[in-house]
Amino acid sequence: MSSLISIVGAGPGDPELLTIKALKRIQEADCILHDALVSKEILNLAKPTAQRIYVGKIYMDGQDQTDRQEWINQLIIELAGKGQKIVRLKSGDPMIFGRGAEEIRFCIENGLNYEAIPGVTSALGAASLYGIPLTERGKNSMVLFGTGHYCKGDFCDLETFVSVLKSGSPVILYMGLNKLVRLARRLMDQSISPEINVQVLSKVSQPGSTALEGTLGTIGQILELEKPPMPALVIIGRNVERLSG
Repeated sequence: MSSLISIVGAGPGDPELLTIKALKRIQEADCILHDALVSKEILNLAKPTAQRIYVGKIYMDGQDQTDRQEWINQLIIELAGKGQKIVRLKSGDPMIFGRGAEEIRFCIENGLNYEAIPGVTSALGAASLYGIPLTERGKNSMVLFGTGHYCKGDFCDLETFVSVLKSGSPVILYMGLNKLVRLARRLMDQSISPEINVQVLSKVSQPGSTALEGTLGTIGQILELEKPPMPALVIIGRNVERLSG
């Protein structure tokens, strides 16, 4: 195999949460195309000669996402043509809000040699690190991963969020901190109890991590006083309580 494109999940930030296979690929890479949320500690695991190219985005940076993805695709083609070992390094897991599917399809359509390596997504990392059971015998048997995206002026998945929360299961929001106060109001408008628990977990597994807890009824006041850093994960649910951390 003259070249290999490894689409790698870097986990939530702590290098010790990398899989063994992910670590091997990072150490072997000739070039690493990395997102904004990949920690410096993980990038420093690469060999000194490895080229590191930032291809990420951050909130409100004004990038056109179609143009950005096309640029990444062209980089992959160019580097593969040189026979390099390429790591496309993504925070969390490539297949959970990581655009992994788009890059896998690109590799297939262009006949490129690729592999996908799972990573610990921030929701699962946060649940274990803070002792928040996402499923528990006798309480709930599912969990919903979502975002705070809007459709026609309201939350795209509001009805689904309401249904899941009424069942007693938790809803986990990626990229939803800036819309949390409005979402809390809309959920209460839909007869979700203001006493439902809310956890806001920032920089999971990284230095400077923070954890805030409240309820749908109090989270707005809490966020007025506290300014949690990004990236932040939001977990909402009747049984969402921290056992540790």
